[in-house]
Amino acid sequence: MSKEQVSTAEYRDEIAEADAAIIDAIAMRMEIADELAKAKKASGQGVWDDKVEQAIVARYRGLVSEVSLSAAEAEKIAHVILEISKARQTRIYEGKA
Repeated sequence: MSKEQVSTAEYRDEIAEADAAIIDAIAMRMEIADELAKAKKASGQGVWDDKVEQAIVARYRGLVSEVSLSAAEAEKIAHVILEISKARQTRIYEGKA
């Protein structure tokens, strides 16, 4: 195997490890959000708050200031995660989770 092929394989292995860490982190975040949804439901709060969502998106934009992601990329990531979280929280509120 050439040096270039080994390097490519190593990069792919690193990406696979990063992907696993991302999934673990998102799963942990969703578990916390599920518990938050249960607490909000028990206390009579609404399922979603647009101001909180805006603050989360802003937090994601701020988190990328020292890494190699743009604010626009961070915003896309935040919206995907929030979409999943909203769906899960809605299921909890509807008693389907």
